[in-house]
Amino acid sequence: MRRLLAFLPYVLRTVLRARTRTILTVTGAALAMALFAFVRTVDYGVAELRARAKKPVLVVFQDSRFCPLTSNLPVRYAPAIREIPGVDLVLPTLIFINSCRANLDLVTLHGVEPENLERVYDVELLAGDLATWKATRDGALVGERLAGRRAAKVGERLRLGEIDVLVKGIFRSDTAGLDNLAFIHIDQLALARKKLGAATQFLVTLEPGASPEEVAKAIDAKFAPDEARTDTKSMQAFVQGAVGEIIELVEFARILGYVAVAIVALVLANTVYISAQARAAEMGILETIGLTKPRLAGLISLEGLGLGLLGGVLGGGAVTLYFWLHPTTLGVEGYGIDFAPSLAVVLHTLAAAVAVGVVASAGPATEAVLRPLHLAVKAE
Repeated sequence: MRRLLAFLPYVLRTVLRARTRTILTVTGAALAMALFAFVRTVDYGVAELRARAKKPVLVVFQDSRFCPLTSNLPVRYAPAIREIPGVDLVLPTLIFINSCRANLDLVTLHGVEPENLERVYDVELLAGDLATWKATRDGALVGERLAGRRAAKVGERLRLGEIDVLVKGIFRSDTAGLDNLAFIHIDQLALARKKLGAATQFLVTLEPGASPEEVAKAIDAKFAPDEARTDTKSMQAFVQGAVGEIIELVEFARILGYVAVAIVALVLANTVYISAQARAAEMGILETIGLTKPRLAGLISLEGLGLGLLGGVLGGGAVTLYFWLHPTTLGVEGYGIDFAPSLAVVLHTLAAAVAVGVVASAGPATEAVLRPLHLAVKAE
């Protein structure tokens, strides 16, 4: 291996002989690997949202409604839900979002009862004071991602949707979607939206040992004859339903990412093959003076591996740098899918680039090994 690495300057000079061809090949590889890195970033954002939705919490939503803006449940349902066996706590939540459609400027307000917030959500305060927020009628707790997009700071007033709020705290949470929303008092949001006595959904925590399926069925059965029927699901199933179309789109985009990798492997293989064919006589001379066929194949593989890895570094690095400088969140029905740079995406992109280089070099390297020495020398 050490002897093979000693030929790196020779491989570099070989690549630089046809600079135009090399630049075009690396550019194509970089674009394909950028697409792959982008798709993987989106894929990881969806996977993280789904993983963070695995909470032992039930979501009571209005039946046959698909958007928080269309769900209207009477707040009086809360005491009735608390009486159902297995229910520990009920948190009425009134929700406002700026758009139910997919958008890149998601604004979500959750009007809640402040005293019960911490019993339902795991909230880590990064700045501000939770007690001050509870005592302030027009205060807001702003999620970390939302605060970053709006440059919000504690003590400043901020307009979120239709409401002006005073930022009393900035928080982080492991629960799905919370980093992209703001909590305010439910009465404040109800007055602003003219929905006093109404809630969008109820979050229900269960007693230890209670069956989520049985409690969900009991809740829906209790309100089946009422003015607004309910549809109760686990938080994971609820999030899955809300972003289901986006998940299908991401799965299709994942296929496009793999196709892009396959295409760049073919392009890179063609480049390495042409380069190896043009240097057939030169490689024959190298073999004549003592270079073994395995090392000859190694030289060709180093060329393909280097071009592929360079394309992966440029493409993957560009996508990572972009999302690092411009944190992006795709909002869908009140849930935010974060597109954030991650080490896993970088490693996957580099691994794909290495695989492309190895696969692209396999054909030309095999042909060089199988070609008789006299034919290579004769090419001179």
